[in-house]
Amino acid sequence: MASSRLTLGAILQTVSTTANTVTATLDAANKGVGILTAFVDKASTEQRIRHIADKEVFIENLVQEKAEERAIANIKIEKFVAQSDAHHKHYQAAYDKFTGLLRGTGDSSVDKDIPAD
Repeated sequence: MASSRLTLGAILQTVSTTANTVTATLDAANKGVGILTAFVDKASTEQRIRHIADKEVFIENLVQEKAEERAIANIKIEKFVAQSDAHHKHYQAAYDKFTGLLRGTGDSSVDKDIPAD
């Protein structure tokens, strides 16, 4: 009987040790998940902030690039039309024609051929 008690005691001790090990393992896993969650939250916040800054830089660069392109084009046009009255007249006629076609004020508007979004 004493032997049975010792065996039962050893079994219960093994079960207790195993339960403690499982509990410690689950606790470690839970802490690991918590650390991972904190890391992902931090990375997500930083990415949102970086996106805001990148968007601002992109917009500013785009505005500057397009302003420079427009200025260069305007100077080129001014030089062209200043060559003679004929240059000015033909440029203005072509400009008016393409404006009508491309911006929807003429009979052959591009808008008619482009499907709506």
